[in-house]
Amino acid sequence: MMIDITNLLFLTVIGLYLVLLGMILSYIYYDAELRGQNGWLITGMVFLSGTLIGTVLWLAFRPKLKPQAIPIRS
Repeated sequence: MMIDITNLLFLTVIGLYLVLLGMILSYIYYDAELRGQNGWLITGMVFLSGTLIGTVLWLAFRPKLKPQAIPIRS
């Protein structure tokens, strides 16, 4: 069974989509955890609501970061 150019192109597009999906969802998870939210819950909601729409909604309505003190050596 030989892989022709159409199948190779299709598999490449699917692979790139999966890599991009993983990168977006991992960013959402770590961003939610950094902001004090449940990362798995937010990531699941983004995934189930449609990745593009869910990502835009998360970026628009995510909570603000709390300022953290920077230690200064004397």
